[in-house]
Amino acid sequence: MSSESTPINVGVIGFGMSAQVFHAPLISSTKGLNLTAFVNRSGPSLALSSKYPKAAVYQSHEQLLQDPAIDLVVITTPNTLHFDLARQALEAGKHVVVEKPFTVTFEEGILLSKLAKQHSRVLSVFQNRRWDADFLTVQKLVQSQKSTLGRIVSFESRFDRFRNFSKNGWRETGRVEEGSGVLYDLCSHLLDQALVLFGEPEYLTAHVSNQRQLETSQVDDQFLVHLDYKDGLRCTLGAGMLARIPTPRFRLTGMNGSYVKYGLDVQENQLKEGLTPKNGAYGLESEDSWGEIDTLLNVEGVQLHVKGKVDSEVGSYRSYYANVCQAIQGTGPLAVTAEQAAWVIHGIQLAIESSRSGQRVAWHQ
Repeated sequence: MSSESTPINVGVIGFGMSAQVFHAPLISSTKGLNLTAFVNRSGPSLALSSKYPKAAVYQSHEQLLQDPAIDLVVITTPNTLHFDLARQALEAGKHVVVEKPFTVTFEEGILLSKLAKQHSRVLSVFQNRRWDADFLTVQKLVQSQKSTLGRIVSFESRFDRFRNFSKNGWRETGRVEEGSGVLYDLCSHLLDQALVLFGEPEYLTAHVSNQRQLETSQVDDQFLVHLDYKDGLRCTLGAGMLARIPTPRFRLTGMNGSYVKYGLDVQENQLKEGLTPKNGAYGLESEDSWGEIDTLLNVEGVQLHVKGKVDSEVGSYRSYYANVCQAIQGTGPLAVTAEQAAWVIHGIQLAIESSRSGQRVAWHQ
């Protein structure tokens, strides 16, 4: 446990897109965290030295883990390396944040969770999209469903794009057994959000495929996952690479009305453009991006038909790191736990099983 007055020194393993766009700017913007070091196999670079001149640069993770000044290690490597690097970091006495997806298998996630408890270390997974502006808005609507949409009967969540070619990165050229493909990449977000909103389902049914059939990419680039609950609720999660016409990001259907939201959260693009949470415009969606609601409200016995836009909440990826900081300091509970992240991987593995067998599978087997 660290004192609130003592900065938590953070070392980041990897300096690819994830570290550059998300982790480094967010860590640098979070009170109580001190971005101290990076692991970059090629050594110091202009991008590193210009943006983070005070940070040390190591060429191996072993060097970082041997640095006694490092309190928290952030792992932003390809998915196959997550388990072993997290294990080594925990055994070195470090707190750990792992980029999503947590691990390749459920068993690996549970082992790391147990290891973190054995060493009394904080272990979390970067499920940053719990702090998307639109998801925070959906969360409020679900929590207030009795007074807004009525009992929720259907939830749809999609990440679609149009890219009929491969970028030839490891996510598209690896194997599903290595955690490559769009299922591990994007369903890790969508499953996590669904579990936060509605808890564990009773059954899961999935179709996972390679629609583009590119010579350079043999892994899945499309998925459709259905989560079925005891009360009749169905969650539909999907993603694809050939959606030239935009599809809804979210659709909520209740007994009294519906909510529909188009477009992705603004924070990723803002971070890519150099806008950080220190800027007052960060995380704010424009009004033309807000979702729309059409529902019946009962106000003191009077039924009102309400139709219009719903103000989006303010997106806040920095809140993820602020929470990790609090958990390490012992001033608040951890929001994204290793156990939660492991169950997301369980869902992904069930989706692979369901798609291969063509059968619905029970969540608990």
